Amino acid sequence: MGIIARGLTATAIFGCLAVGSASTAWADTPTMSGNYTETSTTPSGKSIDNSWAVNSCGNGCLWIKAGLGASQATLQDGQWVMDTMNNVACVGGGYTLYGTTTHTVWDPNTLAGTSTHTYITGACGRPPGDVQVDQISIKAASS
Repeated sequence: MGIIARGLTATAIFGCLAVGSASTAWADTPTMSGNYTETSTTPSGKSIDNSWAVNSCGNGCLWIKAGLGASQATLQDGQWVMDTMNNVACVGGGYTLYGTTTHTVWDPNTLAGTSTHTYITGACGRPPGDVQVDQISIKAASS
């Protein structure tokens, strides 16, 4: 069984360009800013905490720095969506760089959602194409 090493190690970046001036609609768009703890819970119940530094990159766009990597999340159909690649650390040893693609979706109001990991290569006894869905919760970090 593998543990997805969540550091947004490499990213699939989605461009976020704000065109025109800020409007009332922009002010109503959900956003996040500051430091957060993202907790990912695997199907077996193991929880992993990750530190996120979050800044706006425009209307409906977040820039998220976690570990050594960073990525953008975009607001799509009322949900934050972020796509990344992640490393896989195997229980008992072993490590695969960029072993999964990860599609993360969370609600802007509850800050709860899912991270769906699809194995790119075989890792930790899991074949390419295998999928793991983790539950996530995001909370503002205490100062």
